[in-house]
Amino acid sequence: MVGNTVMAASAVANPLIMREIDGIPGWKRQGPPERFTLEGLYGYIDGGAEIVLPYGFRELSVFKFKPATAPTAPKEIVAEIYRMASGAGAFGLYSTKLEGEERGWPGIAADNWISRGQANLVKGDYLVNILAPECTDREIGEFAAALEGRVPAGGTARPKGLDRLPREGMVPSSWRYIRGPVAAQNESPFLEGGFWGFGGDAEKGATVAYSAKYGAAPAVSKLVIVELGEAPEGDTIEAGVGALFGQYLEAVRRSGGALEGRNAAGRWFLFERRGAVAVLVLGDPDEAAARARLDAAISRAAR
Repeated sequence: MVGNTVMAASAVANPLIMREIDGIPGWKRQGPPERFTLEGLYGYIDGGAEIVLPYGFRELSVFKFKPATAPTAPKEIVAEIYRMASGAGAFGLYSTKLEGEERGWPGIAADNWISRGQANLVKGDYLVNILAPECTDREIGEFAAALEGRVPAGGTARPKGLDRLPREGMVPSSWRYIRGPVAAQNESPFLEGGFWGFGGDAEKGATVAYSAKYGAAPAVSKLVIVELGEAPEGDTIEAGVGALFGQYLEAVRRSGGALEGRNAAGRWFLFERRGAVAVLVLGDPDEAAARARLDAAISRAAR
């Protein structure tokens, strides 16, 4: 009985998905997985750990597969399975690669995309990254569909904060959940700066943000909604954003409660804050549309 209890506890701490993946049609696993905890992550994704950690990284397992009928062929699939501390964290890491209009694979219920030589899916606390440069889209898609069924989780857990983003005009699958200073800097130069608080302790309420693209090419802009981790002191946020606007934009001025400016191409940039929520409209070619989107986002923030 004691032995069974120990085995059960071990299974909870080390789910089967992290230790073995077998039985995927047409593919054979090559040896045991490589497993990486915090210390080893830096060596495996050289320079990339800083974007992963703020989303609540727990463990990474890397599996390699060869065609079952041709194990010596150069064709290979590498499946990287990130186990995160929460479904929201897994989605956030997944979303850092979203650009909008991603193509999913039929039959996969979890959020997913597939492109030439690669695929991603997010299910529960797990993010799966599939690397297969020698494989066809069909081979990758069918592999991903088979693998999804072996991930021990429900569906995709999207952060509730995504509901703050207005749906009208949003580019499909372009939304992102932003945590940590590296993800913020990658999102926009207007999210740089310690005044935002993206580098704060996640357990104590660090600043996070939600973004999405709007419009249609070539007139695509971005909306960013920032949930400040701590109540700002005075006009700290306004002063910081004002300095960034002054650095990157022209004709910067205040209009009502908003700060506005334009870049050299004539695109509009707007900012406004209500309490612990700040909103940025970035690069909209239409002034009226930019103001309407800012007002819609601010209205949602006030609810």
